[in-house]
Amino acid sequence: MEEKIKDKDIAIRNLDSVDSFNAYNEHSTLNPLLSIIDFSKSTPKCREWMRLGFYCIMLKDIHCGDLKYGISQYDYDAGTLLFFAPNQVYKVDKVGSMSMPQGLCLVFDEELIRGTSLQKQIHHYSFFSYEHNEALHVDEEERNNVMEILTKISREIKPELDALNKKILVTNIELLLDYCSRYYQRQFVNRKPMHQLISDKFSVMVREYIMKSKSDGYGLPKVSHFADKLHVSTNYLGDIIKKETHQTPIEMMHQIMINLAKELLHDFEKNISEISHQLGFTYAAHFTRFFKNKMGISPKEYRRNLNR
Repeated sequence: MEEKIKDKDIAIRNLDSVDSFNAYNEHSTLNPLLSIIDFSKSTPKCREWMRLGFYCIMLKDIHCGDLKYGISQYDYDAGTLLFFAPNQVYKVDKVGSMSMPQGLCLVFDEELIRGTSLQKQIHHYSFFSYEHNEALHVDEEERNNVMEILTKISREIKPELDALNKKILVTNIELLLDYCSRYYQRQFVNRKPMHQLISDKFSVMVREYIMKSKSDGYGLPKVSHFADKLHVSTNYLGDIIKKETHQTPIEMMHQIMINLAKELLHDFEKNISEISHQLGFTYAAHFTRFFKNKMGISPKEYRRNLNR
């Protein structure tokens, strides 16, 4: 879950290790590299920001309060999975008599997966960088599947891990993440109308941005600029665009830029320099290089071909 803390005066508790997280939740440490915590057995904490120094996957069971990511708040329903990568921040606000999510939490140190295929692939699980309102909601069957994997992991946690223990643990964590990827694909389908709307808005915003000549001299800003405007995380926007258009946001932005350039090149009253500036390029050479890289010919060649 993506961190967005804007108030520099906010005090943040740093929980750098699995052991410190266990202690905070009144849970004994069997192995310093990973742990599974039952939140129902910990004393409720409230109004405290925490930065985690390890990977964390929470499975929330019942309605128990409002969990905050960054400065946003998300009142979530039963069967919700939340993901944190190292150095991200979260906060739980106390509601009634409980503040911690009621459910299970898997935490594991980066050292556990060091040198494994999972270490090389974990950055592909983009949901670790999603925001609070992009959490994964699972149905009963999916939740039971997650619980089964967590149970298998729990059985393998020992004070000392041999090579086989470690392999089984990492394999099951990777299996869990793969299932979560599948469930997110299902969620994308279920929310297709909403995602199509976001994709359409993204296209319109990019086009308007270019036509208003707000570009930075090289044509377009970062994808995060538009993600912020759409109130989604950069990774979530990327996954939506890929699902809806089979393009990355950058590819889609460049395609919009090229389509606009083609439209403008049909206006023979404008020279290449004027068109490049209208598209937000400081120098015509930058526009020419961009256009030729995408189309295989220069803007002048493209324009000449229009008269043939």
